[in-house]
Amino acid sequence: MRPIIFILLALPLFASVVTEPVIRGDLFSSQRFNGTLSFNQKSRLAAESDGLITQLYFDEGDYVKKGTLLLKTDSQIIDAQIKSTKASIKASEYALQKAELDFKRYATLLEKESISQQKYDEFYFRKLQLEQELISLKASLQAQTIAKAKKAVYAPFSGQIAQRNVQVGEWLKEGTQVALLINPSVIDATFYLPSTYIHTLSKKTGPDVRINDKTYKSRFIGKLLSGDIKTRTFPLKLRLLDTDTLLFDGMQAQLDLEKSRNTQVLLVPRDSLIKRFGKDVVFIIKDNKAQMLQVEVISYEENKIAVSSTELNVGDQVITKGNERIRPGQEINP
Repeated sequence: MRPIIFILLALPLFASVVTEPVIRGDLFSSQRFNGTLSFNQKSRLAAESDGLITQLYFDEGDYVKKGTLLLKTDSQIIDAQIKSTKASIKASEYALQKAELDFKRYATLLEKESISQQKYDEFYFRKLQLEQELISLKASLQAQTIAKAKKAVYAPFSGQIAQRNVQVGEWLKEGTQVALLINPSVIDATFYLPSTYIHTLSKKTGPDVRINDKTYKSRFIGKLLSGDIKTRTFPLKLRLLDTDTLLFDGMQAQLDLEKSRNTQVLLVPRDSLIKRFGKDVVFIIKDNKAQMLQVEVISYEENKIAVSSTELNVGDQVITKGNERIRPGQEINP
């Protein structure tokens, strides 16, 4: 029968650790809220009159400036009407010029009593009639010019064509959507917040907004009055400033708002806090030995923790690395 050999592993008498000092300071905890980006200027461009598309000057993804011509529809009929009205205006102007000359002559004859008052009145009212006919023709020309302008669609603001809905040769009906135009430089972020948070914000507040781990400055737009009944949250709208990167409608945005404020409290590194026997403890070095102290956690902020303890003091060296494997009273390698 072979003998059983036991190998005894001795624990190190001295432990190598990393420490950081306890400090006193302020700690603020925050609550993160998720929101949604939306373009403030977003227009579904539509046709203002019926017509056959004869020319198309844009495609999806194009950047266009305000006033850029996007498409034209057939305007042959309205062009002929405008030409006819202009000719009628010329004829009416000639007739009115002749009537004014005749009226002057008859006015002179009436003073000399060479014609009757009735004959004078006929020329007077004839002149008035021609004046009104000319006004009517010019109004018709104005209406036809407006109608011709509606045969084209222009960009109401500078932006990107996000969607094209028509092709050359299609018949457009009044109100048909032809494109979706978006201004990518004016972007809003909307967050739904509990009333306890939204009441703390004012127009002077321009909190930072995080998108894809990048921070953007913002301008306070307003607290919208229509809340969500199910969640009892209320919308806050912010306008992003200096957006130098490409963002998309519907992207997620994040907003961190202050939840609590603790001033002049004991601060220790987050890595120094561990659990022993179900309690929060830290290890400090005292007389080159590890000493375990129970603490009460007040709040967290990234890598710092605010704690309360009757035994912990400012300047104590708390162990941040190696604290999981040491025991109270163990010698610490200086």
